[in-house]
Amino acid sequence: MRLLALNIDKKFIDEIEEKNLYICDVAEDLFDAVYHAQVRLYNLILVYENDLIACKEIIQKRLDKKSAVVILTKNQSKDFEISLLQSGAISVIKEPFDYELILAKLESIHRENFAKKLKFKNYLKLNNIEKQVLDINNNKLNIKGKSYEVLSYLIKNRHKAIISKEELVNAIWDEPELICHNVIEVNINQIRTELKKNFNTDLITTIRNRGYKISNV
Repeated sequence: MRLLALNIDKKFIDEIEEKNLYICDVAEDLFDAVYHAQVRLYNLILVYENDLIACKEIIQKRLDKKSAVVILTKNQSKDFEISLLQSGAISVIKEPFDYELILAKLESIHRENFAKKLKFKNYLKLNNIEKQVLDINNNKLNIKGKSYEVLSYLIKNRHKAIISKEELVNAIWDEPELICHNVIEVNINQIRTELKKNFNTDLITTIRNRGYKISNV
């Protein structure tokens, strides 16, 4: 998953990256944050800002209107908070900050992204620490590297009707603009081959010209 940060404590961003929770893009200033929000798909946008207009600009110009936006601020105004929530922010957190609580808030938004292990029905178990895919009997499947990340993202976001190639590239690769979308097809095919070999079924549905989703089997 991918996070855009503006004016956020570096130690907190380092902690997020060390735990492999998000790929973090750190904006240099408001202009840079708005630019990144417009050109990349983000699962989360985390901003420290006290100006209402600046906050709204990021919220309104983000490429994906489903990107979760969390605003940190020293502005104690109730009207400020209400306006941002009405504009599309998912949460407004006011000073004084407790970064342990902020991390818990992020976990509440993307709970399965924080899970060490994840089970998908009676087929798969994901070990997000060792980056391994196992069957129910704990046999390891040969799904590694980016293929693991693609499968993991599809399962974590199985509630979505469609997950596009663009979303997968932005969520998983460090420099998405340099990645050809055909690389997604390659990884999907590798995953399908391994799943069919082990379960004799295809758990991934292709939505023609739009993307993929995990089958509700």
